[in-house]
This record gives sequence, structure tokens and C-alpha cells, in this order.
Amino acid sequence: MNKTPFTNKLPTKPAYMKKLIKPLATAIVFTLILVGLSQCKKLNIATLTTDDTNLVGYLQKYPDTYSEFIKVLEKSGTASYMNAYGTYTLFAPTNDAMKSYLQEIGKTSIDEISVDDLKTMVKYHVLGDTISTPSFTDGKLPVPTMHGEYLITSVNNENGVSRYIVNRRAIILQPNIHTGNGILHSIDHVLIPSSKTLYQKLKENNNYSLFVEALDATGVGAAIQKLTYKNDTTPNWYTVLAQSNAVFAAQNIFTLNDLKAKYTKPGANITDPKDSLNMYMAYHILTGLKFTADLVMSPSHETLVPQEVITTVLKGENVLVNYETTNGVTDSALVNRPYSDIACINGVLHDLNNNLYIKVRYPTAVYWDVCEQPEIMKLTSIFRKGGKSVTFQVGDLKDVTWPAGTVDYLCNNPGAKDLFYWNDRLGLSYLKTTAGQMNWIEFTTPLIIKGRYKVWVCWRSNNANTGLGMQTWVDGVLLPRTFSFGDYNYGKTLTEDQVRAQGWKRYYVGASTADHMASKLLGTVEILTTGRHKIRFVTTEVSPKTSASWLDMIHFIPETQDQYSPKFATDGSLVY
Repeated sequence: MNKTPFTNKLPTKPAYMKKLIKPLATAIVFTLILVGLSQCKKLNIATLTTDDTNLVGYLQKYPDTYSEFIKVLEKSGTASYMNAYGTYTLFAPTNDAMKSYLQEIGKTSIDEISVDDLKTMVKYHVLGDTISTPSFTDGKLPVPTMHGEYLITSVNNENGVSRYIVNRRAIILQPNIHTGNGILHSIDHVLIPSSKTLYQKLKENNNYSLFVEALDATGVGAAIQKLTYKNDTTPNWYTVLAQSNAVFAAQNIFTLNDLKAKYTKPGANITDPKDSLNMYMAYHILTGLKFTADLVMSPSHETLVPQEVITTVLKGENVLVNYETTNGVTDSALVNRPYSDIACINGVLHDLNNNLYIKVRYPTAVYWDVCEQPEIMKLTSIFRKGGKSVTFQVGDLKDVTWPAGTVDYLCNNPGAKDLFYWNDRLGLSYLKTTAGQMNWIEFTTPLIIKGRYKVWVCWRSNNANTGLGMQTWVDGVLLPRTFSFGDYNYGKTLTEDQVRAQGWKRYYVGASTADHMASKLLGTVEILTTGRHKIRFVTTEVSPKTSASWLDMIHFIPETQDQYSPKFATDGSLVY
């Protein structure tokens, strides 16, 4: 994607993490969109395969429908690119869509639009992967446009017929047209990129006037006033959880002075990041780009307040923030979905129906599927697709480092004897102490709330690696117990209680005779700060074997919590 002839300064995909931790996973995302379909009579998801060799060829075949967009491709100099071999998704505006757009912007023809603006238009309508409607989930599509922004999808119902709608603007008239170099979706409106920052979007809405006033007074709003970059191409993304004036009024807060009276001391410097009102406002801003689908895929998310997180949970069709029940009283803030998932040039905006404030956090179990690496997850034709695999070289995975060799991803075909969670695993090749080999590998964990945790590693035993001992380090602290990827048949003749007594567990859902699946307690670690951490595996013995080691999950479970429930199934479900 970065090598296109019309990229200019194209931002790369943001390196925010998608972290699996809780039992909701893919079922959550599908549930959200199915809610929108529940009242619909029919969803147009027809598929058409053409004999045309490419997307442009298909457009040229139907000039009565697409001649205006063909002019856009030609004038912007992108027609030859879209004519080339590749794998793309094109949201193609019809002639009526182009005519409506020209009227909207006060133009009479495409010739009145600059070449740069036309290039932007094309980039915003093209994705660098093939995405058909069965891959549409609630909220954003799985890959960004070539403009660097994500499109969001929902379902529109009109006269009893349901169709997909993109960015709350364009209805897909004909989906899933397969060509030689990609998939085309015909749309009835031109998609328009975000043109305002998070701050500008909030500022223009009078319903958020008190929220904006507090952002200004504390100085917290400076972070979201403009698009900034980590480097030349990677944006700093933010997610704002905004509260309307009505939400504040329900708390008897009507003015900035009311906010000060509730959240800070008289005479305090509210621009000080350690001030309680400053922290209260900063707590409403998350680091990273978190659409609704991202919020529910992880139970916790970092805020601009150091070491403070929000938690999220799905209850039915509702996405709840900081859901908690104390003495029979439930407290949470609902994400108002009709007013959320608002894309801005530097992030995404959500609306809350209740007051959001910093809560005392307690250690929470992290059941980590190590296959959930961003570079793997974006490969939608491979990730969790049975029988698919891909190999990664050193440096290919941002949050996994190793000195030599390769790491491969594999998703088993359904029914395989290996009982990996989600049916997939990482293969770590050639673990040896020999110089120049993969003698260690280090992962960056998902977010973990500070506290004391027992650490379990879960893998598929390979008796070819018997004797290859592994040490485990968490943030530079050595855990007391070693393990071997060759530990095999460790519990074949043992009862569940006997397995546990020896510091192991059967973590999978399946027959107890699946003794090649192993999980071992490595020790207890003190996580000193809420955030992401490093876990490193280091080989300790010379081994002549060259068989891969198959890693499935790593569990960080608070030491006072049940260590043996839930168990994990190949279809992503959990059993308690």
C-alpha cells in the first residue's frame, strides 16, 4: 500500500493493539451487527463474479453507471494503478452519486475538482485487501482505506429491505462484485473523508459545550486539537468518550465552577496533570483508535491518565464502560451507538449516557491468545481461516521480537486433534542455544492492571523437543519454574486433581486424552504498573532438535482468583 503512485504522505495503519482477553471475542462483534438486522426482512448480499480481468475493466463495461467515476480515475492518474494486478476493495460511486456530490460541493463537473482532491477521493474509496460483506462487522471495516482512515458500516432498512450503509452516508446498491484484482461494491453516494479534528467536532456541537469548556480550562484539549505524528507516517490517534450537557446536568453539574466544586480543591491549578479535575478530563481520552468494535474486543483500555484504564463489557446489545455492581447497585456508562463511531482526522468520537470517573481498579485476569498480533489479524483471508498459514521473518511483527529464524501462524482445519484456542497457534522455529539461532523470543503483552498474578503458559507438546528447557522472564524478573515445549503426555494417566497438584492444568475444552495440549504454572509475578509488559522465553539447554514449538496462550490470573476456569475451545467459546 505504501508504494502506490498516488500515496504522497499516506499514513500507515496505526499500531494500536487489538487485544483478546475476555470471553466475548468474535461472537461479540457479530452480535452487535445482528441486533441491527433483527427487524429486517431481507439483506441484499448477492455476489457477482465477472470475467473482467480487473476493477477498471468492469467499470468501463458499464459506462451508463460508472462513467463519471472513470473520469475521476483517469484525471487523478490512478486508473492504471487500479488496472494492475492486486487485491483491492473498491467502493464505486454511481453516476447519480457523482452528480449528487458535485451539487453538494457547488461544482458542475469533475474538471472543476483539483487533481489532488481527486486522488484523495480515490484513496478514500479503495482498501488494500479484498473485503466482501460477510467480513463486514459492526463499526469499522477490518482494514483502513488507502487514505489511512477506516470506514464504518451499519445496516439500513427501507421499505422492508435491508442494505449495508457505509459511513452512515452511502448505501451499497450492489455488493460483492468479484473481479480479477478485487471486489467492487456499488454505492449511491460519494464517501467523504474526515475534515475535522476531535476538538473541532466537539466544539461545533453545542451539546458538548461544558465538556469543551473543561477541556480548554484544564489544557487537556490540546492533545486532540490537531493531527500529530509519532514519525513521518504514523499518526497519534485518540478516542474521546464525550459527555453531553444533559449528562452533566443529571449530576447537578451545569457550569465549570460546578465541575471544579465536585472534582478539585479551591484554588487548585487545574492545568496540573496531577490535579483531580485535570485527571477527570484526561480520563475521557483513550490512546489509540478505538471504534465500538475495538472497545468490546478488549476488557480494558489505556487513557491519558497514567496507569488508569477504562473497562468495557457487552451486555446484550449494549456496550458499557466501567460496568460494576457493588452492594446490588450497578454503575456504568452506556456508549450511545447512534452518536458514536464518529471518525475524525485524528481519532474517533463516542458519546456516553452517564458520568465517567476514575475508579479504583483491581487485578483482572488476562487470557491472552498470542496469535492476536495486529499484523496477523489484518490478514483477513488467513486469520482464523481453517487450513491457512503465513510465515514471519525477524522484524515483521511489531510486538514480537526474536534474534533469528521464523515465526509462523497456522489455523487448523476444523476437527484437527490439536485443541488450540480459536484453532490457531504460533510456531516458533528452531529453538536452540546455539549462536545465530532462535534462542529467545519476547512478546509485548496486552494491558494488565497492576497487581499480583500467577503466570501460565499454554502450548501443544512436541516430543521432538523433549529436554529443551525454557526460562521465562516478565519485565526482567525470572519466574521460578522452567518448562519444555517437549513436555509430552504429561497428564495422560492422571486425574484432573493430580494434574493440578503438580502445577499443571487442562486449559482446553475437549477430551482429557488430548494430553499433547499442555499448560504449566511458571510462578507468581508482581505487575507494578497498569499497562503493557514484556514476557521473554529463553532456551537453557543445547538441543539437536529442529522441530518447531507451538505456542497457544499465556494466562495472567490474579493469585486470589480461580486458576482453572474458564476453559477454552477451538471455536473461540469458553466454558466455566
